[in-house]
Amino acid sequence: MSAPRAFVIRGDAAALARVQADAVAALADAGAGPRGQARAGLLIEEIALNALRHGGAPEVRLTVAVEDGRARLVFEDAGPPFDPTAARAAPPPGAEPRIGGLGLPLLHGTAAQVAYARDARGVNRLDILLRGEEEATG
Repeated sequence: MSAPRAFVIRGDAAALARVQADAVAALADAGAGPRGQARAGLLIEEIALNALRHGGAPEVRLTVAVEDGRARLVFEDAGPPFDPTAARAAPPPGAEPRIGGLGLPLLHGTAAQVAYARDARGVNRLDILLRGEEEATG
């Protein structure tokens, strides 16, 4: 496993975009392939924005690393509890495509492993190991 790199996401979309770019660059430097980098970038945006906007978290702590060529993302925030491993939201059949609501399908479609826990301090921890380059998105 590569040495983990830690980031803090606060504020607006511009601040998120800077951290997102830095985190993806760190993953590239650690050996994540192009698909893993793209998947990680999308998940960083979706999960962090959801925690900040909808969860009311003041900040999101992000740690990234590479294990056997696969990106690992760990998100921590002090927002209300939300377990994305228990929620598998999908649009109803025939629904009009819309912006938003894609985070959970994206998470479940790109992750090889997902673990959620809320600790005694009230911190949510979402640990995601993305699929490898050769693994199909489902």
